Amino acid sequence: SDINVAFEGETASTSAAEELDITADFIAEQLVMDVHPSASDAHIIFYISGAIARSTVNFTKCDFCREVIILDENLPPVQVEDKEGLNYELSTFLDSINRGGLVKPTEFIYQLVLHCWRVFEEIKKTESLKTRFLLSTGQRKLFCKIMDRATYNESYMHLVFGNNMCSKSHDLQSHIIRRFFNTVAKNLVKEITREASNNNKAKKRKIDKLTSCF
Repeated sequence: SDINVAFEGETASTSAAEELDITADFIAEQLVMDVHPSASDAHIIFYISGAIARSTVNFTKCDFCREVIILDENLPPVQVEDKEGLNYELSTFLDSINRGGLVKPTEFIYQLVLHCWRVFEEIKKTESLKTRFLLSTGQRKLFCKIMDRATYNESYMHLVFGNNMCSKSHDLQSHIIRRFFNTVAKNLVKEITREASNNNKAKKRKIDKLTSCF
């Protein structure tokens, strides 16, 4: 594939940084936020949210962070509403596979990870946005910039209001978004690699078919 997927581009010149801002502005403005998770997607997002919460607390080693993103066992788990308007607990899948090492995320981190998922899925499913995203360098940094623009607005500001910084000044929003992207980027690379491999196989079959005619 001619697309350079440089997820870890960390150093950038001023012009490259400006280009990231321009690209982030463009993608964020195109988002219509029309992607919604199925029930199975919601369970997976809940599981990922718990994994990100545990990873973040292991990194910050902060009791305040733990309080904000890991659910107290004495509190009821996160509930969502299905298409029929019925509430159900999101912990069902996590409980079924938990052997003691998993944690339940709070409403705050689940809603923020869900927001990240919706943005990422829309970019991935919209060819023009996906191409623009992949052609950029430093996709993780770009995704963080897109999420800033997609979150700090009238519709979604409530997702992080009062929770994005713990009392010890750890930037929880940044930690969560970066870890989310690291998780989904691995699958995206696999998909791109698989598509490229399939395209190469298809081209080879066409060449073989043409060659057999001579």
